[in-house]
Amino acid sequence: MRKIVQRAFNKLAKKSIGKNLPEAIQDVSDYSKKSGTTGTQWITLWMAIQKIKKHKPTWILESGTGSSTLVLAAAVSYLRKQDPSYEGRIISMESMQEWYDTATKNLPEKYHDIVQIVYGPREKYEMAMFRGYIHSNIPEKDYSFILIDGPAFQDDRGISFCADLFKIMEFSSSPIIHGVSDGRASSVWVIQQLYGHKVCRYWHSLFAADFSIPKINPMDKDLNTPKHFRTSPNGSIQFIKFRNK
Repeated sequence: MRKIVQRAFNKLAKKSIGKNLPEAIQDVSDYSKKSGTTGTQWITLWMAIQKIKKHKPTWILESGTGSSTLVLAAAVSYLRKQDPSYEGRIISMESMQEWYDTATKNLPEKYHDIVQIVYGPREKYEMAMFRGYIHSNIPEKDYSFILIDGPAFQDDRGISFCADLFKIMEFSSSPIIHGVSDGRASSVWVIQQLYGHKVCRYWHSLFAADFSIPKINPMDKDLNTPKHFRTSPNGSIQFIKFRNK
């Protein structure tokens, strides 16, 4: 049942994207033939386009380069044509040399002034109670949108999470970070532990989530007292410091 629902929503999302950004469909088709990748699923890309159109982020971070890069670029190109004052840019991070080479080789020339693909081998990232991985070499920009689809988050210690979202909070001045996650359930789980599930809902049948969250400092050394936690009569405990009251 899950896969049936997922296929249905992806079909509808692709149709919607094709109606509004027809060139993106052709771009993805051409890219897939050259790279052999299936890419980010259409429902995630549809979510991303809606948020980009609504918030018009000046700087977009894509964590995991691929066919999704072309769809994001098409959305930014569309907004630029609609509003000449808008100058959106995309930094697309890739941790694998092979995929980086493929992406840079096959990026259409029409998007060269929108997209910068950056090679950033993954590195460990620890914050508060959580262990994850980020792309190294992320250019320091005022990102206000992120698509989470990398880097790999498993190692010899087991599962962790994709942490680029929290890395950019260290230098971005944007008070709110909007974004989407393609799968990456462990990354969504970390967001929910910090902010609560209402700001980032995840349905396994969609294999995707979107969010709009305030910038925080989860590595604040003063986060060590019981007042930052809430307990219930049945003994469950929640970390509530960064949740909306």
